[in-house]
Amino acid sequence: MKNPEHVAPFVEAAQIITELKDRANDILSSVLSTDLSAITITGKGNFPYYWQDPSNLKFNKKTYDWISSNLRANTEPVQLDQVFTNYFIDVFSKVNYSLSEEDTAVLNTAHKDATDQQMALLNAWVGAYGSLPPAKDNMQPIDIIMDKIATDWAKPSTTLYDIQKSDDLDRLLNKTPASGKPIVPVLANYLNALGATISLQNNVTMNNGYLSRVLNNVQHPKKENGGLLLNDDSVLPAFQVTTPLSDILNGLKNTSQDAQIDMEISRESESRFQVSVNGKTGFSIPIFDFFTLGIGGNANYFSEDIATSKNSIKISMSFTGVTLVTFLPTDFNIASSLYWAWFDPIRKAEQNSRDKQEEKHISGYKFSPNPATKFGPDGPFGLLNGVAISNYPSVEITVSGEDYKSIQKTFEQSSSVSLSFLGIPLASATESTYSSSINVDSSKSTIKITLTPPQSLIAGNNKDSIAWVLGAIVDYPVQDNSDVELLAKGAYPNYQLYKDNNGTTYCSVKKVKSHAVGSEWVGECLAAHPGTSCSGKPWTSPRQTGVVWP
Repeated sequence: MKNPEHVAPFVEAAQIITELKDRANDILSSVLSTDLSAITITGKGNFPYYWQDPSNLKFNKKTYDWISSNLRANTEPVQLDQVFTNYFIDVFSKVNYSLSEEDTAVLNTAHKDATDQQMALLNAWVGAYGSLPPAKDNMQPIDIIMDKIATDWAKPSTTLYDIQKSDDLDRLLNKTPASGKPIVPVLANYLNALGATISLQNNVTMNNGYLSRVLNNVQHPKKENGGLLLNDDSVLPAFQVTTPLSDILNGLKNTSQDAQIDMEISRESESRFQVSVNGKTGFSIPIFDFFTLGIGGNANYFSEDIATSKNSIKISMSFTGVTLVTFLPTDFNIASSLYWAWFDPIRKAEQNSRDKQEEKHISGYKFSPNPATKFGPDGPFGLLNGVAISNYPSVEITVSGEDYKSIQKTFEQSSSVSLSFLGIPLASATESTYSSSINVDSSKSTIKITLTPPQSLIAGNNKDSIAWVLGAIVDYPVQDNSDVELLAKGAYPNYQLYKDNNGTTYCSVKKVKSHAVGSEWVGECLAAHPGTSCSGKPWTSPRQTGVVWP
């Protein structure tokens, strides 16, 4: 890239990038739930869309590195930056679930009354396993023991509330190891002693248990906890491309669906062009950051022989096969304890920790300490949920002026050219040439040069295949989108959501088409989580958030 790292690459070309984004928005309007944002292609290059390695069907590391990037703060157009999970770990490790001062007093009284039963449970654990589990920042040994029993000794996992109310603990705790059998009745006695405060204990124990599990999954990914196996045999926190590879390839093959831009170019100085896009006000850009064309051994043929002050130049570019590809981090699944992406606790901690005095009277997720992170576009806690891509462009250059005959002769003597656009070569290292054809109108002293990309770049079929990025779906998953959510309520198709009586938000895995379908999903989700109920009315949203079920 021509621009230094601390400067947004191609800031001069923002008008071109925005125009391409607008064309993609028009073409894909029927399948977009939110408008695309303009995106600057940085050192990560364009999009490696062949996300499944055809040689072993594993996830392509190149695609993973692209979609797992965070968004650099305060950039327009947006830019990809570092690894998003690093920011997630930093923030998520500072989240804990704690009770208000009032609820803490109530639970402490219950604990005092249940001291004998708690000690019996701890002693039973030591008798079975030799020692207590070490305390964590947000969990004492008693909490760790109860969390392990509720999640590891039951399939599907259960809750302390369900254990307290169960008439058949052997059936509920169906994965209890032989060494744990004597512990189960002691646990039941302890939970019964807590009485009506079980919901408070359940929220503290289970929610901090979930937080601990998510943090382990993202810090130490492995296949057993939902880590994603890549084609270099590394295992990393899971992301997923939700557009089938066959749909991507078919979309790129549809060359009739194209985004076109028309540009007029004039020479501003020895080192800069003046460019106007689709008749709009022009902008200045360095020559080599805009467009280069090499032919006949002269890599700078466009700037030295075509785009001179004597000639009038127009360039039309056609980006064919405009296709939407969607992807996202894989959401943590409470029932199975798999995967990692759980943004709801961060969002709630951000809300609950805004006022330290008010925080004392709130039971819920909180920051301790408060992370020095911003969660909107001034981030960097943001990532992409999709991109609009196309094949690399075909190019048509129209030159009017007295040099047209010389240009004609040069192209007649060479069958292929190399070129770049916005500093990016328009072919790979092994496929570095475009084919060319010319059409001359001597009466107007005009030559039209048509440059066509290699066929291997049209819906390529290997793990190194790259598509041009026209625009991106931007997601700031912790940003307060209450206004967006409010506007989306009642709209379909949309994701269906509800919050249960434990404070957990559940979200459908795909968009539902009607209120009836959404209601049916809510009923099924509640049935899959016994002992829970809706807290408030369900709602719909244009984006997924919370715990995705199933």
